Parts: sequence; C-alpha cells; structure tokens
Amino acid sequence: MFSFLLKGMIIAVSFFIFTVYSEVMGFEVNSFKVHTFNNKDFKSDSNRSSYALGVSLGHYINNFFSDQNKLGVYLNKNVLLSGIRDSIFFESKLSDSEISQILNRLEQRLLTLEKEITIKEAKVNAILGEKYIKKMLTKKNVQHSRSGLVFFIERKGIGSNIHKDDIVTVHYVGSFINGHEFDNSYKSGKPLSFPVNSVILGWQEGLKYIKKGGKIKLIVPPSLAYGEKKTPGIPCNSTLIFDIELIDIKSNV
Repeated sequence: MFSFLLKGMIIAVSFFIFTVYSEVMGFEVNSFKVHTFNNKDFKSDSNRSSYALGVSLGHYINNFFSDQNKLGVYLNKNVLLSGIRDSIFFESKLSDSEISQILNRLEQRLLTLEKEITIKEAKVNAILGEKYIKKMLTKKNVQHSRSGLVFFIERKGIGSNIHKDDIVTVHYVGSFINGHEFDNSYKSGKPLSFPVNSVILGWQEGLKYIKKGGKIKLIVPPSLAYGEKKTPGIPCNSTLIFDIELIDIKSNV
C-alpha cells in the first residue's frame, strides 16, 4: 500500500509540475513566490484552477505523510516543498540517477516496515479471534462445525435447502469482534444477490444451515474468511461476524 502511495505521489507531483510549468512559460520565472491568496485572486479561472490543483496535491501529500508516520518514517514537508519548487524551475540539486536511487531505497524501506507490521497485526488478530470464539462457545445455542465455523441460528426459515450453485438474496451486517461494523446492507436499503459458491467459505457453509426467511449469525475465523490476504477494510487474520437474513433463493441450474 505504501509503495503504491509513493508512486502515486510521484505521479501527482509530476502532473502538478507539468501544469504549473505550462502556466509560467509566458511569465518571468523568478516572479514565482508563495503568498496567501484572497478573494480577488480567485476571479481568474487560471488562478482558481491552479489553487485547486495545489490543494488537491496537498491533500495527497498529507495522506502520504500520514501513512508513512504510521510506519515510523518522518520526512520534512518544507524540504519536500523546496524540491517541488526546484524541480519546477529546473534547479534540482540532485541528478536523476541520485533521485532514482534515493526513492528506490525509500520504497524498499517502506515495504519492509509494512511487511513487519502486517506480520505482527496478523498474529495479534489471530489470538484475539481465538479468544472471542472460545467466549462465544460458552453461550447457549451457539454451535461449532468441524471446519471451525461458529454459528447461531435465530430462525431456520422454510422451503428447500440451498445448493452451491443457487443464487441467493440476503440482507446482512458485517462487523469485527470489537463491534465495529464494516458493512451493512440494511443501511443502504439494498439486499445483496450472488451465487452461493462465489463468496467466502464461511458464508458458503453457513447459508446451508438456513432456508428462505431464515436468519443466522456467523462467527467466521480467518481460515474461512480472508486469512492473511490484504483485503480493503479488513485487517489480516480477522475473525468476522455476520448477521444474515436469507430473503430469497433461486436455482441457477
């Protein structure tokens, strides 16, 4: 992720430099200076566009710095701004070769730190998940399958059983063991439809325990969810909780 952000920031800065350079070509280069803009400056479309581009770039850079800080890497924003200024006016104090070497070292450093943090996070999440599952298994009517799936059937439902090729429509709430929701179809007002065999293993198994109109709570260990894979919004080795309401079943035969 951090490597991606580094490359993205370089692209964003390059685009910014190209845009600014195209604007200053007809003006005296040494007239460039930083100052605070007021309402009069925004009467010009060119100024408004330039300022908007600068703010957008600033947001991107701030996000990049924030992500690096999480890894314990702290860079100097003022020096970064000096580098942008020098590049715009072809006054770089480093050669292209030096810049490439420095950025490659930074990228490798970020990748190493990110990997170390991911490994630690995965271990902690696995331990917390196991503790949570043990606690849940002490509760009444909570069941545990051979695969490791933990579930509680709130309502069995009626009709035929689900087959792996069926298309089901569900409402669901997804949350972490700390209670934080990461998805909720009820809030969007739109149930989700999908083939049973297209989702995580925990869902594939859990849905078979209920029928149309049924409701079930699934506590899905990492091995039946996303494991150690990097998934947007889902930390590695997370134990996930799903409250699922099975609205409809359609045969896909």
